[in-house]
This record gives sequence, C-alpha cells and structure tokens, in this order.
Amino acid sequence: MYFKSNRGRDAMQLLIQQAVLTDFRLVFIVMLAILAIFLVLSIIPRGRNSNINFATVLTVSIIEVVIAAVLFYTESHLIELFEQTADNLTLYLFIGIIALGIANPLIFRLRNSGGQRYRYRY
Repeated sequence: MYFKSNRGRDAMQLLIQQAVLTDFRLVFIVMLAILAIFLVLSIIPRGRNSNINFATVLTVSIIEVVIAAVLFYTESHLIELFEQTADNLTLYLFIGIIALGIANPLIFRLRNSGGQRYRYRY
C-alpha cells in the first residue's frame, strides 16, 4: 500500500514540475514574437514620422537577449535541481531569440541607413 501512494505522489510531483518548467516556454515564444515584429519593422523602410529608430531596436534587442539568458539559466538550474531532462524546444527558442537579437540591429542599420547619407534637403 505504501508503494502505491508513494508512486502516485511522485507522478503528481513530476506533473507539477513539468507544468512549471513549460511555463517558461510561453515567455520565450512571446519574446521571439516581439523580436519577429521588430524584424519586420526593421525590414520596412522607415518614413519621416517613424517612431522606430536604431536606438529603439538596439535597446529592445539587448533587453530581450539579457532576459532570455537569465530565464534560460534559471530554467536550466531548475531542471538540474529537479533532476529532469532538458527540453529541446526551449533551447531552439533561446537560440532563435539570440539570433534575432543580433540580427535585428544589423538589419535595421543596413536597411535604413544606406542611401540617405548624401541626400540634400531643400
């Protein structure tokens, strides 16, 4: 009888741990979506009244990469603490955030600064 109740408690603890650890995945997906929106805004040529500038793209990218690194470290620490297996999807989301965080400022600078250097304003 003791064996059955212990096994049920372990299964419930495993279920709770997996639910807690997969909550980080939603945060990574939202962060990746924000960076994807900024990628689209970086590709579109900006007009005179655009509120998106290089400093905005750079700041958002740096903040997203730092938050993703802290979350990934925290999740890795929790996984190690609970002796669980690592999640491949979270790793791929983290790599995507890092890639877009580096690419967004570069794409914005290459796309929006070319050709405006030698224009004369009347």
